Amino acid sequence: MEIEEIGVVKNRFTEPKSPDHLRKFESTIEVNDEYLDGLEKIENSEYLQVLFYFDRSDDYELIAPRRHGNLRGVFASRSPHRPNSIGSTVVKLLYRKDATLRVKGLDAINNTPVIDIKPYAPPFDRSGNEEIQKNQPRAEIVRLIKTGDLEELLTRAGVLHGHYCPFLALGVMAGQYALNELGGGSGDMEDLIAILETNSCFSDGIQYSTGCTFGNNALVYRDYGKTAVTMAIREGKGIRLYYNQEDYLEENYPDRTDLFEKVVKNREGTEEDERALKQAWTEIAFDLLHKPIEELFKVERVEYPDLPDYAPIYEDKYCSHCGEKYMAPKGIGDENGSNICIPCSGEPYLQLDGSGLREIS
Repeated sequence: MEIEEIGVVKNRFTEPKSPDHLRKFESTIEVNDEYLDGLEKIENSEYLQVLFYFDRSDDYELIAPRRHGNLRGVFASRSPHRPNSIGSTVVKLLYRKDATLRVKGLDAINNTPVIDIKPYAPPFDRSGNEEIQKNQPRAEIVRLIKTGDLEELLTRAGVLHGHYCPFLALGVMAGQYALNELGGGSGDMEDLIAILETNSCFSDGIQYSTGCTFGNNALVYRDYGKTAVTMAIREGKGIRLYYNQEDYLEENYPDRTDLFEKVVKNREGTEEDERALKQAWTEIAFDLLHKPIEELFKVERVEYPDLPDYAPIYEDKYCSHCGEKYMAPKGIGDENGSNICIPCSGEPYLQLDGSGLREIS
């Protein structure tokens, strides 16, 4: 059996590093000239599978301690020390120029021989990931939290938020930092609680990175109007992060904050201004990820924060006027013993919107 090198990896790493660390950075794959035609239309694929040769790998053991110390067979691991020294990684294709591919996510070091490239095809390649996703919905996000891959976290949070902006980035940074300090996990079963003090873009960064949401009862909202969050676990240990650089954007990006005033605050911008603002906000958001967390936030350790109890399960009632079901404590009873929902009763109610939490009469 013969295997030919089709190209070579080029990046900053000359010595082996943790795969999680390597994947944070961009690399290029320089394909040999004789295989140039084989790259025709490869740019139509967003992700690629890259097979490469561990040319500097030493001997292997069939059973040995792996990255986290546990014993495992070589075929049950991602070890670079393998009988045939072949590695495989899915990467994101950033762009192609002639025989050069710029990629992100490659865990191979400089001058590693590449032996094959093919498109990543979800129908064929995702079956294993789907099973993991079913059992651990946040498995990939937890990995990004632990490895500190803030760029990928922000990219994914943008799907929820709809665009990139500085405060979304700050929320992602605060959530990732707090989870690592508290030992990981997520808020899906209320063992971890996020107490938010604002309903700004910051809140979406917190919800995405931590998994604490209104829907799973792990998100508490306090209408303080501060860009701050307290992350706490049920045992009582917590950490509060308060963004204490309110003039940071104005001082460091004055032209772009003027654009924000025009487009968002004064609603006077043109479509071109809106596009320019989105581009500017995206650049700032990803730029912020490289700032030390202590430069942007006041970080406080909190012991035994005032956590709410686990969410109760309420009895259901049916409104005697409209017939719709509602949670029993939310209804209004009349003198005849009828159950009436809030809209039918005409009573004031609380509403959370862009203005914060307010009573609506």
